[in-house]
Amino acid sequence: MRVRPQLLTLIGMTLLPLATLGLVAAALAALSPQSSPLASPLILTLGQSRAADAALAAVSPDLEAAALASLRAIDHTPYDSSSRLRLAYIDSLDGGLSPQGLEHLETSYALLPLDQYVATWRVGFALEHWGDLTPELRKKVEAEAFAFLGTSRRREMLATLEAVDSPTGIVPAIFWRERLKRPRRP
Repeated sequence: MRVRPQLLTLIGMTLLPLATLGLVAAALAALSPQSSPLASPLILTLGQSRAADAALAAVSPDLEAAALASLRAIDHTPYDSSSRLRLAYIDSLDGGLSPQGLEHLETSYALLPLDQYVATWRVGFALEHWGDLTPELRKKVEAEAFAFLGTSRRREMLATLEAVDSPTGIVPAIFWRERLKRPRRP
C-alpha cells in the first residue's frame, strides 16, 4: 500500500498543531499549582523565595520565617543559589559569617560560578565579609568580578567595588579597580 504525499502532508498539518497544543497545555498545567495534580517545583521555589523576600522586607523583618522559606525552597530545588545567598545574608546579620553562612556562600559559587542575576550583589557581599572567606572562595569571587567587569555590567560591578566598606574587603576592591586601569599585555 502506497501513501500519497498529499495525505501525509494533511496528517502532519493536523497532528503537529494538536501535539503542540497538548505540550503547551501540559506545561501550563505544570506551572499552575491550582490546575495541576502535582505542584510544580518551579512555582514552589518561587513562592518560597517570595515568602522569604517578604519576610525580610517587613518593617520588623522575620528572619526565622525568611530562613525557613529559603530552606523549603532548597528542599524543592537544591540548585537554588539565591536561597542559599539569602541564608548567608541572614547568617551575616549578627556581624560575621558563621561556618554555616560561609558554606551557603561557597555552595552558591559551586552551583553557579558566574550568576548574572546576583553577581554584583554576591561580589559586594563577599567583599564585605572578605576576612571570613577561604582563599579558594576569594579566587571565585575575583573571577566573577572580573568576568562581569568585561561585560555590559561593568558599571554595576565598578559601583559595587567602590561601595565596599569592610576594612578587609576594600583592599582587594581597590586593587581590582587599579588593575583594570593597567593596559593589557599581549
